Amino acid sequence: MPLDNLHMTALEVAHSLTSPAIDALVSTLLPHLDAILALPQQHRARLLKPTLSYDSAALALSFVPADDNNDNNNKNNNDEACTYHHLRRALYHATASTGIAIGSRYVVPSAHLTIARFNTPNVFGVGAGIMDPAPTLDPQKRRDWIRAIESINAWLEAECWPQTGTGTRLEQIRPGGEWVVGEERGLDFRKGRLWYGGGETVRLGEGFVV
Repeated sequence: MPLDNLHMTALEVAHSLTSPAIDALVSTLLPHLDAILALPQQHRARLLKPTLSYDSAALALSFVPADDNNDNNNKNNNDEACTYHHLRRALYHATASTGIAIGSRYVVPSAHLTIARFNTPNVFGVGAGIMDPAPTLDPQKRRDWIRAIESINAWLEAECWPQTGTGTRLEQIRPGGEWVVGEERGLDFRKGRLWYGGGETVRLGEGFVV
């Protein structure tokens, strides 16, 4: 039986459950969704330093949470800087307060956009798929792949990262060099088979303009 997942951007609520089990979780969360999806407007989390990263399963664009201790426009009522980690914590507590047991697989608070997932055939092997326990690898293709990623990352650092010694204040970030979670498009609360772009949106949060 195919199993479903339940995600909000920045938080996985449940995974590998049957559709009826996911639907039951959605029913519990529905009365609270507006408040939960509005959290990015209260916790303006900025992400910096885009970098291509990869593992055996996927290629992604990863970000580093900004440290906004010096930015008075990005603090909550307790004068605490709001970072991506604070937003994830707020989402977790707001969701857990509904009585749902959150079953996320992601312990590390990663911030990334998946660009591609590796499937079959394996472009680094000869006639082998990713599920092949003993593929015949092509070392030259792997070297070319790593060099290409290193070249793109060098360009990203030169063009999109904060300039050396300038800190991470909003006005010092180069155009295209940051991602504010919830800007223009709010959190997307989704359910279903989400790994390869499937599933459906249950409710889309309201975006904002920085």
